[in-house]
Amino acid sequence: MRTIRGLDRFELGLLALMGVLSLWVAGSDVVVALSRGLRWTHTDGFFPADQLQYLAWIQSSASHGLISDLYVLRSTPADYLQPAIMLSALLVRLGMASWLALMLWKPAAVLAFFLAARALTADCLERTFDRRAALVLALLYCCVSDVNGSLGVIGDMMPMWQSWGYPFGLLGVALITVALLRYARARGTGAVAWTPGLLGGLAGLLHPWQGELMFVVLVIAELACLRPGARWAPEGVRRPGARLAGLTLTLVAAPLLYYFALGHLDPVWRMGQAQARHGFSALAVLIGAAPLLLVALLGYRGRPASFVELALRAWVPATIVIWVFSVTALGATPLHAVNGLTLPLAVLAVLGVRRAGLDRLGRARVLACGAVALAVVPGTAYTMAYAHTFTDPQPGNANFITAADARALDWLHADRMPGGVLSADHLGSAVPGITGRRSYVGNCLWSQPDCPGRKARARALLDGRLGAAAARRVVRGSGARFVLGGCSEPPGPVTRELSGAVAAIHRFGCATVWQLRPSAAVGHG
Repeated sequence: MRTIRGLDRFELGLLALMGVLSLWVAGSDVVVALSRGLRWTHTDGFFPADQLQYLAWIQSSASHGLISDLYVLRSTPADYLQPAIMLSALLVRLGMASWLALMLWKPAAVLAFFLAARALTADCLERTFDRRAALVLALLYCCVSDVNGSLGVIGDMMPMWQSWGYPFGLLGVALITVALLRYARARGTGAVAWTPGLLGGLAGLLHPWQGELMFVVLVIAELACLRPGARWAPEGVRRPGARLAGLTLTLVAAPLLYYFALGHLDPVWRMGQAQARHGFSALAVLIGAAPLLLVALLGYRGRPASFVELALRAWVPATIVIWVFSVTALGATPLHAVNGLTLPLAVLAVLGVRRAGLDRLGRARVLACGAVALAVVPGTAYTMAYAHTFTDPQPGNANFITAADARALDWLHADRMPGGVLSADHLGSAVPGITGRRSYVGNCLWSQPDCPGRKARARALLDGRLGAAAARRVVRGSGARFVLGGCSEPPGPVTRELSGAVAAIHRFGCATVWQLRPSAAVGHG
């Protein structure tokens, strides 16, 4: 890897642009909250449940070190280790708000991804124009696709979209990119280095799909080097160093084995993994990647010039392997397999243009700038324009709550009496991250088993549709110490149906917290 000079003005401007774009959703949420008199729950993305889940993990780690599931009222094992969450939890223990302790990872992830992309383009491309073109594509490529029958984007493939609430995926891609560069350097000198494996292992702990990706990329690349005369083997690149490869693959595999064990030994993780196992159209991903992928295929012409380029060629087939693995019973969430895919595609596309001689066309640089702009500007503008359809206040979405609901949650956070909370699922998804308490129902990945039944029972209770006997059975079976009614639920029916089971009622405008007698909270929901 060549020595990288300091950031020039173009790169500083590009980093500043990436930073500003990363604040688009959060900034929009602040404007909505201020203009409509709502409380923003500090979610930062199209799917607020994910950021609320991270906040719940931080609260759990702040209490126990390792993470347990707070989206059920029964005790669950504290056995999940996530380094970034644990650092955020340490800040919470020192007095920082959980949302701020999470939000701090945004600038860290954006900067890390930018520097990793810059290091990669500097290693693979000689000319300044080429490096800049590849860097813009790697950071900002965006193409619309057919997503579930509607026009949309493949957010997991877009670094900008990932910066909206998914810092751990961005960090994971940055770490494996630097790890591959370090691996290539050590391989070239014959050294046995720990850094590549440690970086890849850390990436796997933060976001296991990236650990899986690095593992498969290295396996494919090293297998290609077993036959120096093979088409994919770079000229002058020695056979694989067994010690370096073995050490690196072992360190990268260790966290993956840990996740494998979680999914088989911890029933919470086993149920959550089953819920996260969904199908997504591979055709939609292919359409979104097609404009960049078609040009990147030109980069497969001839022999790779270095081991790093060989690793980039292996990245696309490795992504396919991880995707296929993720849709099996052993994996989950296949879309995460395409995180960071713009990095290899951008570099290979620029290399392909050079190797195909397209740079010798008349006004080649003007055409290249136009092509890059088409690959970046329309999709990015469209994504920013339709972000509000996901983030605007809407029923059942906890990215915004009323001021009264917020006061009720703040009271639950401040009150010292232990115990979990039964509420409607939209507030239940916010309860753990804001209050640190367990919630009867919230994020259905973790409110298992029978999340739909939990939702229905909580809604029927709060709407006053159960009757006194059934209402008491629900709260007794749940094990909740508190029932939280938001501004969308009338307090009268709950007060009547739980009469005799309530020790105290705390009103916060249109929101209400019913504190149950200990004898009324005996279940294990």
